[in-house]
Amino acid sequence: MKNILLVKGESQYGAMRNYIDEFASSLRKLGCNTCVLDGLSPGFPVRYQQMLSTFAFDAAVDCNGVLLEGYIESLPPNAIHVIYTCDHPRKLNQRLGQVDARTIVFSCDNGFCDYMGRFYPMVGHKGFVPLSGSFYPKCVPYGERSIDILFTGSYEDPQKVKEQALGLFDGVLAQFMASMLKDIIANPQHTISDCLARALEDYNLEIDGQEFNELVGEFMDADRYARFYYRDKLIRTLLGAGLEVHVFGNGWGQFHSEHKERLVVHPGGLYAAQKALADAKIALNVLPWFKDGFQERIASAMLSKAVAVTDSSKFINENFKDNKELLIYALTDMEEVAERVKYLLSHPKEAAEIAEQGYQKAQSHTWGCRVRQMLDMIEEEFGVPFIQEGQGRKLELEVRYPNLRSIVLDAINELSNMVSFAEQDLAKIEDLSQTDLKALTDKFEYFTQLAAWQMNGLDMDKFVWDCLQGCGGTVPDYVLRLFVMQCKALMSGLLAHENNFRFDTIKSQEEQIRKLQEELAAKAAEG
Repeated sequence: MKNILLVKGESQYGAMRNYIDEFASSLRKLGCNTCVLDGLSPGFPVRYQQMLSTFAFDAAVDCNGVLLEGYIESLPPNAIHVIYTCDHPRKLNQRLGQVDARTIVFSCDNGFCDYMGRFYPMVGHKGFVPLSGSFYPKCVPYGERSIDILFTGSYEDPQKVKEQALGLFDGVLAQFMASMLKDIIANPQHTISDCLARALEDYNLEIDGQEFNELVGEFMDADRYARFYYRDKLIRTLLGAGLEVHVFGNGWGQFHSEHKERLVVHPGGLYAAQKALADAKIALNVLPWFKDGFQERIASAMLSKAVAVTDSSKFINENFKDNKELLIYALTDMEEVAERVKYLLSHPKEAAEIAEQGYQKAQSHTWGCRVRQMLDMIEEEFGVPFIQEGQGRKLELEVRYPNLRSIVLDAINELSNMVSFAEQDLAKIEDLSQTDLKALTDKFEYFTQLAAWQMNGLDMDKFVWDCLQGCGGTVPDYVLRLFVMQCKALMSGLLAHENNFRFDTIKSQEEQIRKLQEELAAKAAEG
């Protein structure tokens, strides 16, 4: 079997980090062994080098080329470097300039592939692989769903984004930007490259390819402005039509409208949003200026058996049936969107049928399908077959850290991530279930499995573990608090271990656990 190394980098809401997990799971199902490393972990350089010295990797996978930040040279010379890009190529200008003959770049938009072919000739191997989506394991039956309309994504005031974009330039360049901002709103079917070419023509300017690529980078905020302009307009139109809209994401506190009482802003991260999606009837999308691609929000909605409502792209128009598998609207006619959404809410049987047809269609657009597509392209480009019979395994290694400080920092980082997941994501879910707790305990079990190679004493208190495992139905709120206390106590203990003294915070966390244990025991005795 082929061995594949996958590396996570930084990502808003953890989306691309989640893609790496999806890639790894799909690769194992296709007969590849995988190792997933966190590029943000303090111990990553040590883990990376030791993995490379222990296993013969046939490929390394990342999103947006994070391995090009000083790590690619360590890969075996015959290993294929696979980059999955989720942004416009110009945003990755420096990284794409470093790729070599063993690199293949997959893009989520076919237009981005064309752009790379035009301006990045060093990218000799490339391909179009659309995004897919992730979903909560248990979907609420359509007729029982409590959320009518859901949108997941951040918000910025488009007027402020416009002002910021114009403020970057003076004189003629400011006029040039103003022209592009006006054009991209009036003609939303055009890419930022199209708008730039039209502006150059209006100003009777001729430039070479390199200058054009540089200008695309300079005026990239036109793309950002269009995205938030139409996101704002869609939500504002639906609220004005008397519809209630639920949202997840940063920045919605900045949204102002006379109908803001109909906007329900939910706290929580990616996991909480996925669970809400499994309870939503209609899921909205505004494409992030992919004019020949797909979007995670669409796939996630369809796989969650919600009706996906999205603007169009060439890929969407060619692969999906409007009003049969999803709803496709025009950015220039938001009033129609409101009417169609109202119709679906008042005709639940028709809506449920679209959701079901969308779910069935999405089975050919899962991450598993995308990964198989990537491996087929890799074999075609490099002549190396990766797909094999049987189930691949996770490659793990007892990492040899250079010193105690490295061990402590790595362990604290992992515990901190679990605390963040518990406090910022799971704690925001109203109807926390045993399924949600399992997502948490799975992370802790994996952590202790790795940590056991380095030091003892990182096990969970039996009382806390029993509480996490023994919840039936709705989970009491104290269970998450116990978990957070435990993790913080372990973090304090790790610091104390390194410095050979005991912090009061350790006693504090342990005392809180014991106090809560006594309170629960007393309540049980009274009951």
